[in-house]
Amino acid sequence: MKQFKQVISVIFILTLILSNPIQARDDVRVISLVPSQTEMLFHLGLGEYVTGISDYCNYPEESRSRQKVGALELNIERIMSLRPTLLVDVNNMHKKYALLFSQLGLNYVNFTVTRMDQLPKMAEELAKLIGKPEKGAEFAAEWHKKISEISVSLPSEKPKVYFEIWDTPMQAAGAQSYIGDMIRTAGGDNIVTDISEFPVVNSETILHADPDVIIIAYPLTDKTSIEKRPGWQKLRAVRNKQIYALDQDLFIRPGPRNLDALMQLRDIFRKAVSGREKRAK
Repeated sequence: MKQFKQVISVIFILTLILSNPIQARDDVRVISLVPSQTEMLFHLGLGEYVTGISDYCNYPEESRSRQKVGALELNIERIMSLRPTLLVDVNNMHKKYALLFSQLGLNYVNFTVTRMDQLPKMAEELAKLIGKPEKGAEFAAEWHKKISEISVSLPSEKPKVYFEIWDTPMQAAGAQSYIGDMIRTAGGDNIVTDISEFPVVNSETILHADPDVIIIAYPLTDKTSIEKRPGWQKLRAVRNKQIYALDQDLFIRPGPRNLDALMQLRDIFRKAVSGREKRAK
């Protein structure tokens, strides 16, 4: 009878544990395989649980003290030495390791974030996995609040926007991409309407669309190189000095700093529209 009671007690305790998987634990050890997840974890106040990061992770500054576990190619031995309870990824950047992670008994979770409205949902799920659901809820609420604030301060008209993410070959952010969502949310009209996320484009397309604003989101030492492209001197963006080289990390990493990027875009678009209105008088 005594043994039976002990068995029942064990089953009861296991049931409580399994029915409450999001209870915060001191033994949570997270490895972030991509910069965007590292930024999100620290922004949520969960940096103390992060034991490893990718070689590409460089923000925030306090994250740099964590062990590096590789980039696209991972150091499996180092990962195992950190004894992670959770490995987090975005958009299947390390999908090729999924089977190996499973065989090694590692908890690998990938989040799909290809559209802007998926970000707050991802933050909530991530926080739940670590046992801090309130952190994700707080972020989601703040995100929606900021988006609403931006939406009521948009330019009076939509400027035409060309957003270039690479120059050889010329590659742009399409309307159906995450960056495309950002352009639209900030009050711009993306001239690249392809259904693919980041299509290769040609100069003829840009010259025909004649954008009001050109955004460059990759390292660029001299903006005049854009102006010197054949025929581009005639573009409104070039004539009106509306070429901007912005920090690519704010745009290509789906994370909390996207709000800063949105406000940058909104201000640029408002300036472009204001200048156009002044010239029309």
